[in-house]
Amino acid sequence: MAIQWTEELATGIERIDAQHRDLYAQVASLHEAMRTNQLDRVPEVLEGLQRYALEHFATEEREMATRGYPRLAQHRVLHRTFVDEFLRQRALLSANVTLSGVVSLSVWLTDWLREHVRKEDGQLAEFIRGQSQKK
Repeated sequence: MAIQWTEELATGIERIDAQHRDLYAQVASLHEAMRTNQLDRVPEVLEGLQRYALEHFATEEREMATRGYPRLAQHRVLHRTFVDEFLRQRALLSANVTLSGVVSLSVWLTDWLREHVRKEDGQLAEFIRGQSQKK
């Protein structure tokens, strides 16, 4: 279930790529808390992850709007869906932090982040590269 940033995921927008690296690191810290059975760290990690994800989504959406990205509305919906699901799962965990609950959230986060950065943010990267070639 390990998650690790690789440069093949880069969008070419350094601020967004730096935030993606940080998001990957935060999910990795959740994995580490789970692996070492330090469940008392989970609420703090989730708080930081939530705050950072919201900041990142706002940054990414501003960048898309500035560049005239045609899939901004669809991308924004994906971000909102993520936030809703994250908050739902976080609320379940806050009532009772269990290893199985953390594993479930961690698997979901890992899968979502990998898929979203590869596919959706990959499409954004292609759009940006296309803009650069036109100049």
